[in-house]
Amino acid sequence: MIRRLCHAFLASAARRWPAELRGEMLAEWRAELHAIPTPARRLRYAASLASSRPHREPALVVSPGRNLAHLVLSFVLVVGLPWVYGRFSLGWTTSVSDDTIGWQAWAGVGGIVGAVALGIICARATTGVTQLIRPAFVPLWTVGIMYTMLLAGPLLEGHLPNRSHAISHSWWALSAVVLCTLAGRVARRGSVLLSWGVVMLAVAVSLTVVDSSIHHLDAGGFESFFDGEFLPGFLFLVVTRISLHDTVFLLVYAHCLVRRHRAAEHRLTTQAMLV
Repeated sequence: MIRRLCHAFLASAARRWPAELRGEMLAEWRAELHAIPTPARRLRYAASLASSRPHREPALVVSPGRNLAHLVLSFVLVVGLPWVYGRFSLGWTTSVSDDTIGWQAWAGVGGIVGAVALGIICARATTGVTQLIRPAFVPLWTVGIMYTMLLAGPLLEGHLPNRSHAISHSWWALSAVVLCTLAGRVARRGSVLLSWGVVMLAVAVSLTVVDSSIHHLDAGGFESFFDGEFLPGFLFLVVTRISLHDTVFLLVYAHCLVRRHRAAEHRLTTQAMLV
């Protein structure tokens, strides 16, 4: 019984180390355990390993209080930034004229760049999120919050959600989560550029399923501002879509969180191998 309990403690301790070191550490601990003469001392030794931190783990893991603060901040950012931006964007997306369409197009491009920058900054400010949420579930966290807001919005206003809107939002969330999770797995294999390509694909696919104009390749009448040419009008419609900016922010934020966690794991592995 004590022997099984000791080996369970050792297995638990090994799981807290990077995968590249688990086998080596477990073999070393078992050898030391075998050399200890009494069962009580063996049990104490195994329990101490199970309850202690891996070597140099403080460089990677922050305090539980800070992790929780990062999680709360992440929730506030995912809820608050799109809401504030949506209110702000009403001033430049509600009407278009020949006098405004030029700067509105540049404002749309700037919105995309700003969404990328905010995603990166927010990931740096909330690194503790991946200590409470597994990296594989981070896209579900970011997209899931927005999805809940989209479904709850009509309910808060006193009426049921539109069925077609609920279906399109569900497809948006599903495609974004699946592809962004795939991007994280690709990044874990070391293909950073390819992982960002998957994130771009996630943005394109999720936007296509949620926006009927983009899905049907409809320029929305904006081609009339470009001498009847479809492509400039369609591109203007795409870059000024607030749903595009929100999706870019959410997916860049999620992917940056995952990549920063993987980078921290790699640093820990490198440090441990140098000891």
